Amino acid sequence: MASVLTPLAMLMALTVPSAMASSDSSSTTATSQSQKAATKAYFAHLNKALAWNYLWALLGVAGLLFAYATFHRIDTHVRHLASMDRPGSLRYFSQSSSIFSAIKSNLIYAPPLYHRRAREVKISRHVNLGTLPTRFQALFIFLVVATNVFACVWEIPWSEPELQVLPILRNRTGCLSVVNLIPIIVLSTVKNPLISLLNIPYDTFNLMHRWLGRVSIFQGIAHTVCYLIAKVEKKGWAGVKESLQSSFIYSGLIAVLAFTVILIQSPKVFRALSYEFFLHFHIVLVIAMCIFLWIHLDGLPQRPQLLGFIILWTAFRAWRSMTMLYRSIGSRACKANVETLPGDAVKVTITTPRPWQHRPGQSLFLTIPSVGLWTAHPFSVAWWGGGEEQQSLSRSNSTRTFDDDKAPIVPHKDVEMNIQRSRTISLIVKKHGGFTRKLWDRAWGGRGLPLSLNAYIEGPYGDERSLASYGTVMLFAGGVGITHQLPYVRELVEGYAQGTVAARRITLVWVIPTVEVLDWIRPWMHEVLRMPGRREVLRVLLYVTRHGLTQPITSPSETVRMLRGRPDVQSLMAEEVSQKTGCVGVSVCAGGGLADEVRRASRAMLDQGANLDYIEEGFGW
Repeated sequence: MASVLTPLAMLMALTVPSAMASSDSSSTTATSQSQKAATKAYFAHLNKALAWNYLWALLGVAGLLFAYATFHRIDTHVRHLASMDRPGSLRYFSQSSSIFSAIKSNLIYAPPLYHRRAREVKISRHVNLGTLPTRFQALFIFLVVATNVFACVWEIPWSEPELQVLPILRNRTGCLSVVNLIPIIVLSTVKNPLISLLNIPYDTFNLMHRWLGRVSIFQGIAHTVCYLIAKVEKKGWAGVKESLQSSFIYSGLIAVLAFTVILIQSPKVFRALSYEFFLHFHIVLVIAMCIFLWIHLDGLPQRPQLLGFIILWTAFRAWRSMTMLYRSIGSRACKANVETLPGDAVKVTITTPRPWQHRPGQSLFLTIPSVGLWTAHPFSVAWWGGGEEQQSLSRSNSTRTFDDDKAPIVPHKDVEMNIQRSRTISLIVKKHGGFTRKLWDRAWGGRGLPLSLNAYIEGPYGDERSLASYGTVMLFAGGVGITHQLPYVRELVEGYAQGTVAARRITLVWVIPTVEVLDWIRPWMHEVLRMPGRREVLRVLLYVTRHGLTQPITSPSETVRMLRGRPDVQSLMAEEVSQKTGCVGVSVCAGGGLADEVRRASRAMLDQGANLDYIEEGFGW
């Protein structure tokens, strides 16, 4: 009996601990799985909270900028009202707080380093890296990038094994990459309502669109790299190949591939080669990214955010299309009359089917299907009329004189005048590449005869910044940049005669290569020079820079002068500031070299205590 019980007892002794160990092991495994599930749920909730908190933070920044813009509008309006008929008020507004002047000079208007900001960085003739941001813009970009980096790595358990950290980092970067798409699309469009609400030009929003796009793309790439590293560590490249059979995986990889191509083609060096190709290819890549990312996010909480991006993108595109149709289609067709001009330029006079009210500083998009079917090119509006007389002068045998009173800006022999009483918008188009070159070739291919082409227009766009509150206004233009400044001259001189603006001193400085370029604006300047009160308030300085000019240049008036060479911007601005009346408004629309000179001189005047606002206009797309 004992011989039977002893083995049984031994078996029981071995079985009971084994069963207890098995029970403990199962309990430990269940606890571990429960902890992993809890950790996964925690990080999923954290990622979702981070995404929404990030959007709320961006909305908060927009709110602060709106508060500042509102304060600035109120301050400008009060200054405008107080300065119109009160010399004492003008003297009061001629000085500024040293703190505000220092902030403007050293942060808001300052280049990132030294004095270069608008002049493009070029490695060679064909390798253009674009312009630099201001110091304030660079600081804002740094804060946006730093915030995204912090959000990507916040509360990541770096002490855990690699294969546990990588999935968490993968999900975090993917989540933030998707949520960034919403501000990216808002920043990208000229229909952005924040342009007028925040009083920030489209160029700045476009700059932030590019940088936030780069951040989102790098987050998407990091998301993919984390997945690949973890998969290769577990199953090797064979596991990666096997995973591509899943629509979830291959759709995500294709979306990131589209992202990467967008990143590669986005630098200015590629955009400058052919902007039309860049834009259309960019749109195709965005559509491809949306399609495959939509498949990838099936069942995930980030899909509604992608849906928001798609809705916004579709709404903005539809809004622009409806605007174009409304502006271009009516009781009569929209026509563009194209005339050749000297200096590699053409004048485009657009007849609109319905009235269109413009303001100085605004622009429009022009599409001429017979020249560029899919091209909508932005142009500053040089002149417009609402039933007023518009003059179109044929040019022949230009002289080298300049009269500022009753005659046109450059008198002509055999001048023919064609008075058009229709509502028109006029543009000056300088030949560069792409659409502008095709239009110039088309115009000159007609042996210099005017062309009438079907056109579509969209706009007006622009922040509509008024200069009516400034007692002293300096307007700098280089070449075709005069199209931005001339409407301001017209508005200010007219307002001075009517007593509706604060301006008492207006100086227009136009830098041109040859005197033939004066033909671009001759009929419009003729009208400005005939305005009541013009002699009392407006001074025009024309600088002809082309070397080797042998014919004499005469200046028959002290208020309208023509000079050789480039302007000494520092001296001109110092002269105006020394005789300033009220707050000084300085505006420039020119190439990078002149714009940087004006910025440098403006900062110098701020350092000397002048109350000055600097405004730079340029298309940096």
